[in-house]
Amino acid sequence: MAEIVDLSGAELVPLKQALEGSARAARALLIKSSGWVPPRPMLWECQGQKLNDQHALGDLFAPDIDLLVARRVVAGGRGAHLKLDDQMVYAAGAYPYYVRHWLEHGVTPEAWAFDAPVRIRLDRAFVITHFNYVWGHWLTEMYPKLFLIRALNRAGIVAPLVLPRTAPGYVTRIVHELLPDQEIVTYDPRDEAVEIGVALLPHMLQDNYVFHDLLRWSLEDQALAWPRAGGPDRIFVSRGGVRTAQAFREMENEAEIEGIAQDLGLTLLRPETLSWTEQARIFSRARVVAGEFGSGLHNALLSPEGCQVMSLNWVVEVQSRIANFRRHDIGYLMPTDGQARLFTIEPQSNQPFTIDPAAFREKLTIALDRAEARAAMAGWDDAAPGAPDLRL
Repeated sequence: MAEIVDLSGAELVPLKQALEGSARAARALLIKSSGWVPPRPMLWECQGQKLNDQHALGDLFAPDIDLLVARRVVAGGRGAHLKLDDQMVYAAGAYPYYVRHWLEHGVTPEAWAFDAPVRIRLDRAFVITHFNYVWGHWLTEMYPKLFLIRALNRAGIVAPLVLPRTAPGYVTRIVHELLPDQEIVTYDPRDEAVEIGVALLPHMLQDNYVFHDLLRWSLEDQALAWPRAGGPDRIFVSRGGVRTAQAFREMENEAEIEGIAQDLGLTLLRPETLSWTEQARIFSRARVVAGEFGSGLHNALLSPEGCQVMSLNWVVEVQSRIANFRRHDIGYLMPTDGQARLFTIEPQSNQPFTIDPAAFREKLTIALDRAEARAAMAGWDDAAPGAPDLRL
């Protein structure tokens, strides 16, 4: 258990005052909420009350986007967590809600606790990470912050980015791809910490995975720069290459299910074997994305409106939040015993499951047929040359 200081209620002040004032912590509003994120009907009736209740929540609103500024702090550990007056820092918007719970209850302290001495000092720096580098958490909780840094850079607010040297290699590569001129300062969390005079903590662009339209605009702007033609647009995301001893569930008939997906025309994709740029290009033009619930399926965050998404198993509400935000059509297929394989922070044994192959073929065919119908209707409301524009 750690002593924490919660900066969520830091005073809201103008950006100039937040950057140049003397308060230990302050927030600057950058953009107001983009509004309501309505639930969408699912592709088919899905099992599980919790699944359905979470998908159908009708009172979800995107958060206001702000920049948290904290002064005279120390960053360290494997997540570049902050300490203010030797207390671990938490702040809504900058960190997902579960981080506070893990800090307060001492969950996996080896991932975030640190007592290394300060060996690097910076006047000002961006900090975007925390301890959970599982790909899906990076994608939804840290990657969006890069778009906010890009916007701040364009407004003349520039600073180095602090990263632990133990962060996965993809973090630095993606930062350089999106922000080619971004200076990165690294430290060894085993025996180094970083003192920061003014720490800039960008917002995640979401609250409990209810995303702000700034992320949509940023992703779509990025996608416009990439070729639209060529490459697969019907994808089955395989988890076969990322199984570990720590995995809490395993689809036992994975090879059979993947074979059916390929028979129906889907391209088998193992995202971890591709560069981020290639992954992003593929998912940004995908019309169908299917696969086991997990980090790879969360790449559908990049997929356009109308994408048909099929998730095998259900763990939490994140994929539904992505679907409702990006206006995807999503359906879940539960294990043959009807029981979702859920994650808990307590140690647990592996939870094997199977997917009914006949049901999988039937449901995937529904998604494919809908994708084809949408493609056939594309441009139906475009006025013919010389005809009057009758659209309202």
